[in-house]
Amino acid sequence: MMKRQYIITERAHFMCPNMHFGMQVELPAEYDRDKVKETLNRMAKAHPFLRSVISYDEDGTRLYYDVKDASMVSFVERESMDTMWEDYKVISKCEWNPFVNGLLKVYAYTDKGQFTLLFVAHHLLGDGKCLLEIAKEFAECYVQGIQPNYVEETLIRTINDLPEKSDLAGISKLLIKQANKQWKAEEHCIKYEEYAEFVESYAKNHPVHFEEHCMVDEEYKNMIQLCKKNEITINDLLMAHMYIKTGTEKIIIAVDIREKLACYRKGAYGNYASAMGIVCKTKNTEVIKKAKKVHKIVRKQMGNNRKLMLVLACYLKLEPTLLDAAAIAGMGGFESKAGVFVGGGMFGFASPQSYSITNLGKIQCESIRSAMFIPPASPAAKCTLGVVTVNDKMRLCTSSYEKN
Repeated sequence: MMKRQYIITERAHFMCPNMHFGMQVELPAEYDRDKVKETLNRMAKAHPFLRSVISYDEDGTRLYYDVKDASMVSFVERESMDTMWEDYKVISKCEWNPFVNGLLKVYAYTDKGQFTLLFVAHHLLGDGKCLLEIAKEFAECYVQGIQPNYVEETLIRTINDLPEKSDLAGISKLLIKQANKQWKAEEHCIKYEEYAEFVESYAKNHPVHFEEHCMVDEEYKNMIQLCKKNEITINDLLMAHMYIKTGTEKIIIAVDIREKLACYRKGAYGNYASAMGIVCKTKNTEVIKKAKKVHKIVRKQMGNNRKLMLVLACYLKLEPTLLDAAAIAGMGGFESKAGVFVGGGMFGFASPQSYSITNLGKIQCESIRSAMFIPPASPAAKCTLGVVTVNDKMRLCTSSYEKN
């Protein structure tokens, strides 16, 4: 029997609005409702988190993945692709209650002679790379009959699960220690019902906006050639464009850290990504020169575990109930000096200034015709760009709040 998995680094995604993201996938196959449901059930048998809701432990403060006997995946059929964005936005308009609902929603669209699926994952289920693997596994099972293998979940538990030299520096430790001390002195915590009420009001006043773009073949080939010629990556180039277009000096990038974690098992769900702030203050507006500068900064920070794992180390050191209050306190929905310091000062919820990119990389999969990653509309970011490349077709999608 799988050892109980507690929500630790994932707790930052618990009481925070719009902690979900999507993967739109078109399959080169005919739609069969029963076959779709059977495939989802097979995946749920192989992956315990697809059979889970979230529950409090006996002590009333620790959260864990409460694994049920049957699938908790929600499945909805739609007649037209025209409703896809509205379907997605409906999820953004209300709180996704993980105590009651499962952590994955699947929508099927079968009009215009196409078979398209929209996978929407709660961030407590996994990170963006995890959702890409879910879509790929489903497609291979549905189209080719490749059966999913059982994988036991083993999440990050302590700082010792991170690679060497990942612990916080002295000043960061002191700030976290003081915040935890102040939080305990306040002697209160936020209840989920209070948070859910806040989210309902917040969602009404902060509608989410999405834009999508598909790179044409020639455009993508030119980008690849340009990157090879200048020894930069696609992500460096995209970031350079974002720096120049927005005028920002800081972009948050998501980094897959699976290969650095001894606790990770191939195919497991959960969050195995970190985030880094990349500061580039050069005023150069020539995109290639900017991209080369970005490339150097990113490579340097990627080689520094303390910088690479900073956000995860903070999550591990913060009091769990303080982490619960961080987002809502930072946005002014809960009175707590410690919460405002962490949520507003450390994580940027008080006044969103950052831009971010989550690039899931590229895969080849004959069971998928096309795919698009829809990134989370984080209240701490002005705009988030999601990128995925499947079978040499790159698609981009931005999410933001309309007020931004």
